[in-house]
Amino acid sequence: MVRSRGAVNDGAVQAARDAGVTDAEIGEVVGHIALNVLTNYFNVLAEVENDWPVVTPHVHVA
Repeated sequence: MVRSRGAVNDGAVQAARDAGVTDAEIGEVVGHIALNVLTNYFNVLAEVENDWPVVTPHVHVA
């Protein structure tokens, strides 16, 4: 959902339902994502400093 910016296809929703996820749980996930996006945007705008160390991704060498 986040990668596709909310454009979730019917197959993905059906796959979640087939796995036992309820419509209420799907709605809850959407709500949590929306809340996180809102607070992230606000924090960027307000230039809130992080109070935890920045994590850098580990690069795997093949």
